[in-house]
Amino acid sequence: MWVKGTVQNAILWFNSLSRFKKIVLFALAFVVLLYYLLPYLFSSQEKRYQPDTTRGCLEDRLLEFQDAVDKGNAFVHLDQETDASKQNVIYVGNGKMAVAVNSQNGLYIRLNRALSLPVKYWPVIQTIVQKETVKEASVLDVKSGIAYKIQAVQNPSGCMYVDSQVFAHRSHPSLLIQDIRVQNPTKYAVTVEFDQIGASGWQDATSVLKTINSQAGKPVSYRLTSGVIQLSDSDSVVAAAVGSTTVEQSTLTVMPGSTVNFHFVTVVNYTRPISQNEAPNYMASLLNQVEQDMAKGLSFAEKHLRLNHMRVWGKLWESGFSLSYSKASGVLNGDKINRTIYYILSNVPAPMHDASTSKRERNAIEKVLYFPDRCYQGHSTLIHIVSFESLALILSFGPLHFHNQHLEFNAHPRELHRDYMFRRINYGNNTHVNISVVLGEDNKASLFVSLDRNDKPYYACDAGCLDAPIQLSNEWQKFPVKLTEPLTGILYITADKQHMEELKHAIHVKEIAEAPAHEHHIIALHKHGHHFGGLPTFFWVSIAFLITVFHLFLFKLVYNEYCQGQDRYRGRYNL
Repeated sequence: MWVKGTVQNAILWFNSLSRFKKIVLFALAFVVLLYYLLPYLFSSQEKRYQPDTTRGCLEDRLLEFQDAVDKGNAFVHLDQETDASKQNVIYVGNGKMAVAVNSQNGLYIRLNRALSLPVKYWPVIQTIVQKETVKEASVLDVKSGIAYKIQAVQNPSGCMYVDSQVFAHRSHPSLLIQDIRVQNPTKYAVTVEFDQIGASGWQDATSVLKTINSQAGKPVSYRLTSGVIQLSDSDSVVAAAVGSTTVEQSTLTVMPGSTVNFHFVTVVNYTRPISQNEAPNYMASLLNQVEQDMAKGLSFAEKHLRLNHMRVWGKLWESGFSLSYSKASGVLNGDKINRTIYYILSNVPAPMHDASTSKRERNAIEKVLYFPDRCYQGHSTLIHIVSFESLALILSFGPLHFHNQHLEFNAHPRELHRDYMFRRINYGNNTHVNISVVLGEDNKASLFVSLDRNDKPYYACDAGCLDAPIQLSNEWQKFPVKLTEPLTGILYITADKQHMEELKHAIHVKEIAEAPAHEHHIIALHKHGHHFGGLPTFFWVSIAFLITVFHLFLFKLVYNEYCQGQDRYRGRYNL
């Protein structure tokens, strides 16, 4: 009875409200309902469309790359992706040659400072599965320098896959390797076509078919192509020779429950820009070199080639840079930085890891690494990442400058509004320095420094070097971020303790103090994507809507009181 009476009273109270008050009440109820239901609606919609990206044969195979994708170390390109901003160039290179796996372009070789000279030659073999239900994706693993193409077919008895791996070998830069695996655990036979283009549109190029024995002693056929590439806006040419192992049969029927593996090797050699008349003098040498490199490439076990290539790429990534993820629009995050570093490294030779580098040349390179004084002297490229022109890559993010007797961290304190990590900075051949920028709960940044390894004692001091030098070790040492007037470096590192003690007299500053905390809205922008802190934007929109409704309601009350007052006034003195 009490419940029934309460409901009746509520109905009577609601009926007694004016029309405007009822509208306001309905609006408030709608906002509250929308606030609680909107996340559910979005999550339901996401789940509804999720099968296209997370389930099915292709999605199952892509799960093995998920951890690398989450860390920004791998990038997936879905062939059905139409948004250009989400498309990734699946590109492999080693400083001598490069090829894009998911592109219509062919081979690229080095011209001046980059792999920018196109060759009318397509070394990557395309696989075509004769099924309408095939789904495809390409993956670039930047930490291993390997590009993958995955094709998946689903039939009533399970999933069938065609996987292709392509990499431009790091230790043997004339080799381009492609491994194809056709796996059919289903109960149905599947037909796969192999499309090997090779030279197409390469004017005046000549080809000849050759045979050579592989590591297993099996004869392997390869096509040897040679010709010249005309340079644009120049009379010069580049003479080139390319050899590619051939496909034995263009169509293959893979029987149920079987797996078939294929190994293809492409060898590329070319000259520097020369005159057209000189080209014939180089051809015999180029062809001979391709034959030698082909024999060497086929003499290696497939697993050895891949592991050796991955080991070298791992060495190239030993020094690195990372930063905390930001939700602010238009800012750089680790994925874009990793892609940029990878593309640049792909265009630069690695002579320290090249099998053809002599001991004398290797010693000369090590001497250069032992004295890194002039590696980088410019401004920070973290904001303008596209301005990179050389391998001062990691130092340029800081910017970190090598001087005659010390390493200097020259970032402005106001730029340290995210967590940064500089990993294994090479300070001489036997010393690696780690520098970390950590943002505290008070929105103030602090510096942490450690050594991975060192051949002698190293010391560090913060801006101005007024405090006594602190000896570094493999344990993190904390330094405050200070702001000086005029602006100086915020951190100094050296192996010369006396030099560091003299720095406080050499660095002239009028004022020095701890850098102020960053404003809350700046930190909130990186953490949440907007200036309003941790609460969602919809919350603040709802608050604004309620405030607007309240003022409209208040205006309505004032207006009614004023109009009613005027009516009473006119009625009292009406004649």
